[in-house]
Amino acid sequence: MRVPIARLYILKVFAKFLGLSLFVFVALLLMLNLVQTVNQGMLAGFSFYFLAKSLVYLLPNVIGMSLPLAFLLAMLLSLGQMSQDGEIVALRAGGFSFFEIFSWVFYAALFSTLLLVYVNNWLGPQTLRRSTDYTISMLNRVTKIELKPRTFQRISDWVLYAGSVNPLTGEMRGVKLVRRINKGDSPAFVTRINAASGRYSKSGDAGLVIDLADGQFSQTDCRDDEKLQYGSFTSYRTLLPFFAEGGPGRKLNQREISTTGLFRRLGDGVADQQTAAKYSIEIASRFAMALGPLVFFLAGAPLGVALDKRGRSAGFGVSLLILFFYYGLTMSGAVLARRYDALFPWVIFAPAALTGAAGLWLWKRNLYAK
Repeated sequence: MRVPIARLYILKVFAKFLGLSLFVFVALLLMLNLVQTVNQGMLAGFSFYFLAKSLVYLLPNVIGMSLPLAFLLAMLLSLGQMSQDGEIVALRAGGFSFFEIFSWVFYAALFSTLLLVYVNNWLGPQTLRRSTDYTISMLNRVTKIELKPRTFQRISDWVLYAGSVNPLTGEMRGVKLVRRINKGDSPAFVTRINAASGRYSKSGDAGLVIDLADGQFSQTDCRDDEKLQYGSFTSYRTLLPFFAEGGPGRKLNQREISTTGLFRRLGDGVADQQTAAKYSIEIASRFAMALGPLVFFLAGAPLGVALDKRGRSAGFGVSLLILFFYYGLTMSGAVLARRYDALFPWVIFAPAALTGAAGLWLWKRNLYAK
C-alpha cells in the first residue's frame, strides 16, 4: 500500500514527539519506583540483582500507564508545531481533508489502544506479580538473613527451624526443614528434613546453602496416605532459594491477577462482596484506561490545530489540563462505583465518554468549520 508523502511526514513528526514523551514519562515513573525501593532496601537489605529484575518486570506496567499520557502530549506538541509553522494550512490548501491529514495518527491511536488492552489485561498483571515477588525477596530475604534459635524462618517455599544457631560460624543444632507444595489451593506434597546438626551459608543472591548431618528425610503425598517416601542420611546439602518460581502462594492484589483470572474467581464465587466489587471495578478500569489513546486523539487533534501560533508551551499546558481532568474523573469514578453499585460500570467509562464527546464536538466546531 502506497502512503502519501504528507501522511508519512505527519506520522514521522508525531512519532518523534511520541517517542520523546514516552521516554520521559517511563523514566520518571521508573525513577520514582527506584527511589522508593532503594530507600526500603537500604533499611532491610539490598540486592542489585533483585532490584534490576523488579524494574524489568515492572516496565510493561509503566509503559501501559505512560502511553496514553505520551500520546496526548505528542498529539498537541506535534500538531502545535505544524500549525505554528503553517504546515496544516498548506496541506489544507493542497486539497487534503482533515481526515486524510490525521488518518495515520488515528491508526496509531487504534494500535496503541489494542496494545493497551493486551498489556492492561494480561501482560501487565503477570509482570507486576513477578516484579512484586522480586521486590519482596530483596527486602525480606536476601541480605538480611538472621537465623535465630527456636524460631521458624520462611525462605521462599521452605520453613527452617533450628534449636540453636551460631550466627558467626553458621553452626546449627536440632535442624528442621519443611516444604509444602500446593496443587491449586490444597497441599499436594509435604517434605520434611530433620538433622541433628548442620551449617548454613549465603550463596550470593541465589539462596541459602544448607549442609546437614545425621538426619532423616520424608515426603508425604497428601492426596494418597499410602504413598510415603522415607530415608536417612549421614550428610545432605541443599539450596534454599531466596526466590521460588512456584512461590508459597502469597495473597495477590487484584492488579496482579490477569483479567481471565479475575473472571474465573468471580465465576467461582467470591464470598466477600467488597472483594468481588474490587475485581469487577479492576476489570472495567483496565478496558476504560485502554481507550486513552483513541479518546486523546479525538480531543487532541482539533486542539493541536487550534493552537496556531501559541506553539509548544500552549500544547504542554493544555495537555496537563486534559490529563488532570481525565484522570481526576477516573479516580472519582472508581470511588463512586465502589460506594454505589448502581453506578457501575457506567461511571468507570464516563471520563472516556465525556472526553470523546468533547473531542467530537471540537472536530465539528474547529475542523469542519475551516
